[in-house]
Amino acid sequence: MRARIATSPLVKLLEIRLMELREGYAQLALEVKEKHLNSLGTLHGGVMATLNDVACGVAINTVLIPRATILSLDLRVEFIDTLSQGTVFCEGFLTQKKQWVAFAHSRLTDEKGRLLSTASATGFIKTLKGERP
Repeated sequence: MRARIATSPLVKLLEIRLMELREGYAQLALEVKEKHLNSLGTLHGGVMATLNDVACGVAINTVLIPRATILSLDLRVEFIDTLSQGTVFCEGFLTQKKQWVAFAHSRLTDEKGRLLSTASATGFIKTLKGERP
């Protein structure tokens, strides 16, 4: 799982780091750089949404069979605050897994624990033909 995340083109492009991984949980980190900022000089909402999406997806993937993956069906992000520098942390939590669908939520914070955004996600569990999740 760690290797799969580390080789993701988007994760590499944004320089997202996987800090912790366990069943139903993932923690990511991102050192905010100029390339992550919007025209106002603050962390871009798209980057914040991406961190929440990746954290939710990784948390769900921790409970799937090896040849299964999650396809995002829905992502609802609430933007609460922003920043211009430092490191942000995004925690993803598996809420519930059914046979073909899973639910997760996440929270993005700064180094002091200040809440920047939250999200909830729904994902479709995709497997190879004939396999059950």
